[in-house]
Amino acid sequence: MNELSDSIAWPSRDPEWVRKVLLTGLILIIPVVGQLVLLGWMLAALDNLRADHPVLPEAGFSYLGRGVNLFVVYLVYGVALVVLFGVLFGAGVALTLSGSNAASLVGVVLILLSYAILIIAGLGLSLVTPAIVVATERGGIGGGLNVSGVVRLVRVDIEESLRAGLFTLVASLIGSIGAVACLIGQFFTTPYGYAVLAGVVHHFEQNAVSRATATPVA
Repeated sequence: MNELSDSIAWPSRDPEWVRKVLLTGLILIIPVVGQLVLLGWMLAALDNLRADHPVLPEAGFSYLGRGVNLFVVYLVYGVALVVLFGVLFGAGVALTLSGSNAASLVGVVLILLSYAILIIAGLGLSLVTPAIVVATERGGIGGGLNVSGVVRLVRVDIEESLRAGLFTLVASLIGSIGAVACLIGQFFTTPYGYAVLAGVVHHFEQNAVSRATATPVA
């Protein structure tokens, strides 16, 4: 995969991509298990790309265990973000209802700050997703939660990391199209979006990460 733009189209080059994507999407109906399978399926697609075998994996539950580490990593990040939002928002609401004009003003600021942090942190998490996936693949749950390690991967090539992050947002947008157009369609577009993500991560590995590995340590 020479260009990041190739990551958008590569899944459709598999002659059986419609069947594989649709069956994988149907597994998403199962709460939690479906998400675990989808993450594992995405990583299996990444393995195929690494092996220069650009076809989508077959649908099935065999990827359940493969997706656990990445699921836990994003669960921890998500919970931490929700807790931070909840603390700031709760404090803001409490101050707003206190009756004091000064306290109410501070409360409004905290409420706005909580939403700003939620949006910015959520966007930032999406932008560093390729680095998080690579770090989790290399070091398991601990590797994915090692913020300094993830940041090091991003800093190897800021421009490449940013481009990969932007294409991650494109993958997310593709995955959400089905929910906007038709709720049932989400079970088709979501797996396709994750397949695109596999292509983005593969390109990130080939460029930024491989450059980091090849660079001697001073």
